[in-house]
Amino acid sequence: MRDEVLRTVLITVLIAMLGAGAAKARTTLPNGTILSSVPCPPNPVNDYASYVADQRAYLERERKLAAEEGILMPIVPQQQLIDSLASPSVVADQIAYEGFECRAITYASDGLVIAGFLWKPLTVPRTKLPLIIVNRGGSHDFAGMTPWLYLGWHDFLKAGYIVLASQYRGGPGSEGQDEYGGADLNDVRALIPLAQSLGYVDTSRIFMFGGSRGGMESYLLARSGFPLRAMAILSGSADLFRAAADRPVLEQRFKQSMPDYAAGREAALSRRSAVRWAGELKVPTILFQGSDDWRVSPSDSLDVAQGLQRAKTPYELHLYAGDSHSVLLNERDMITRMLIFFRKFGGATP
Repeated sequence: MRDEVLRTVLITVLIAMLGAGAAKARTTLPNGTILSSVPCPPNPVNDYASYVADQRAYLERERKLAAEEGILMPIVPQQQLIDSLASPSVVADQIAYEGFECRAITYASDGLVIAGFLWKPLTVPRTKLPLIIVNRGGSHDFAGMTPWLYLGWHDFLKAGYIVLASQYRGGPGSEGQDEYGGADLNDVRALIPLAQSLGYVDTSRIFMFGGSRGGMESYLLARSGFPLRAMAILSGSADLFRAAADRPVLEQRFKQSMPDYAAGREAALSRRSAVRWAGELKVPTILFQGSDDWRVSPSDSLDVAQGLQRAKTPYELHLYAGDSHSVLLNERDMITRMLIFFRKFGGATP
C-alpha cells in the first residue's frame, strides 16, 4: 500500500533494523550475507474501508505532488475508484495474510549494510520456489520500499513465489550513497547469494518487477546479464534526457546522484536510458504504463517496446487509457497479466 500511514510504519521498521545493525556500521562479510532479520510491523490497513481510504489518500497525494510541478491531474470519482479496486473478499484474504510473513532485513553489499525486505511462506517449503526481485522507485529516502506494498505482495506469494527487495545504498536504513543506476545495482545483485543462502529459493528461476526508477534498474541489470527468466516493468524510466526536459527538477537529482555525471552528462544519461539500447535486451519483458502518467512519459515504454520488437525479444505492452504512474485503476489486471507472463517463462504454476 502507499499511504501516509506507511511512512510511520517504515520508520518503525528502520528503527528495528538499525538497532540490530548499530554495533557494526560496516561489514567485511560476503555480499548477500544476512546481517539482521526482524518481523515487519503489523499491516496498518486492517479492513476494506481502510484499504479504500489508503488508495484515495495515495491519489490525493499524487495530485498534490503533481500540482507542485505545475501539472494538473484529474480527480478520480469515488465510485470509479471503488469499481477498479479489488473486491472486499479479495482484500480480506490479502489482509489476513494467512500462511505468509514479511521480514525486514539488512545484508552485506560491497562492504555496506543495506536494508531490504523478504516476503515468504511461514513454513519453509519442501520444494524450492521461484523468486521475484522487486526494484523500488524513487531515490535516496524518497519513495522507499514499504513492507505492505500491494498488501505484502500477497498475490505473488499466493502464486508460489518468494519476494525480495532492496532499499539500495543511500536509501532508508541503508549505508552508502545512492548512485541512481550506478554501484547501487550491486545491491540488487547481492540478493542472489542472499536467496541462495535461504535454502528454499530456486535461483535458476528469477524474475523481476521494477517500477519507475526501479524500471531503469531492471533494464540495466538485464542488459548486464543478470540471470532473469523474465521481467515486468511498471512506468519504467527509460529516457532520462526526456525526463529532464519534461521535469526540470529531475536534472538536479541526476546531477547530485550520479557520480559519472560530472565527467559527462551525455554518457551518464545515455548509459541509464534504455531507449538508446533496448535492442540489446534479451530478457522477455512485459510493460505496463498509464496514458496519463505525469512522472514518466508513456513514450518511454513505447520506445522500449520498439527496441524489443527489433531485437525479436518476447514482450507485451499494456497501455492503460486514463490511468497514471502507478496504474492504480488497473492494478488487478496488471498483476494477473504479469503472473501469466512469468508462467510462460518458467514461473510458478499455482
